[in-house]
Amino acid sequence: MPLNAGENKKGREFHLPAFLSASLIFQIIQIGIYPILLSQIMSKNAYEGFYIGALLSVSWLSVFAIGPFVPRIIGYLGHPAVLLLSCTGTIAGFLILLVSSHLAALAVSAILVGGGLILRWVSCDTVLVGVSAPESTGKLIGYHEALMGLGIALGPLLFIFLDLQNVIWACLVLIACGQFGFLITRVPTFDDHHEAPSSNNMMTVGTLILVALAAAFVSGFIESSSIALFPLHFENFGYPLTTSAVLVSSFGFGGTLLQPPLGTLADRIGYANSQLLCLIGVAAGCLMIALFPANYMLMLTILFVVGGAAGGLNTLAVIEAGKTLNQSSMATAMTAIAMLYTLGGVSGPVLAGSALELVDHTGMIWLFVTISLLLAAFLVACSLQRLGKRPR
Repeated sequence: MPLNAGENKKGREFHLPAFLSASLIFQIIQIGIYPILLSQIMSKNAYEGFYIGALLSVSWLSVFAIGPFVPRIIGYLGHPAVLLLSCTGTIAGFLILLVSSHLAALAVSAILVGGGLILRWVSCDTVLVGVSAPESTGKLIGYHEALMGLGIALGPLLFIFLDLQNVIWACLVLIACGQFGFLITRVPTFDDHHEAPSSNNMMTVGTLILVALAAAFVSGFIESSSIALFPLHFENFGYPLTTSAVLVSSFGFGGTLLQPPLGTLADRIGYANSQLLCLIGVAAGCLMIALFPANYMLMLTILFVVGGAAGGLNTLAVIEAGKTLNQSSMATAMTAIAMLYTLGGVSGPVLAGSALELVDHTGMIWLFVTISLLLAAFLVACSLQRLGKRPR
């Protein structure tokens, strides 16, 4: 049974604010700061753009390489040790940046930070599901996903005040603070990871995972493509870069601020209805972007909604996995969702960039509409299949 968010299985108090704060700190460092730091270090050492791009992808590729082993690592070590391992790998990755800028050393750094990222990502999502009461799982996951979006926004601010060397030292201090937060949280070690799935879970897990993974992929695809390519999209319609940046920022704030309401909504009306609502929001919003690109205030509002709906696809996938699967399947499901989100994030800019100039410079937008509607049709088909299998 899921636990109340205020205690762990040994009866000790689970400090939720400390846990969320620690997770936010690591999000700021691993995603909000590290990619920028790595690219700036390589640029200052006169590496060509190809090598910079390749090294930035190494961190994400390590997610795929390490991801399949994460559930077994969690089952063997437990969440407290896994979070400590994530911290250790991240510290080692940043220490390498202090001592060498050789390409091989930077590659090892990227692998270590990427490994730390996937360990922390899966463990935090799994712990939050495990300690939440069934009626508040969506709300809790929504708040956590909102903080993850905030971490991406806060990370770059450190570069305004510090040079690259001091950014590294500041990150090492923040990592220590984050790990201290996890320590005082008293993260529980769930001891039922060998428990066999129940018969009810066995009936739904196959369909659930397919829908959840597809939603995570679409979320990563749209979010990464939008952040990278919307400035180019709006440039085709006469928007200066500064104005385009504000529009992209609106997309990002939607992805952050709308996650708690979406999580609460999922607790009340269910996962499938909430997911369908997000898909309709993405498709309808993108349709408005394609038809009325010159209306700045409309674009500002629509991008906020589309950002929230696109981010909600991943948030709701995590929520549904948490509400449907038992603890024995949880780490595997969270790992798969994280990996598919990452796959969408890696492939999205490539495919959307290729479509950018098609159909009067709106090809990327129509691609978003198409994949959203396809996922909506798949979701409806799976929901109808479940209803057909329900005993009468």
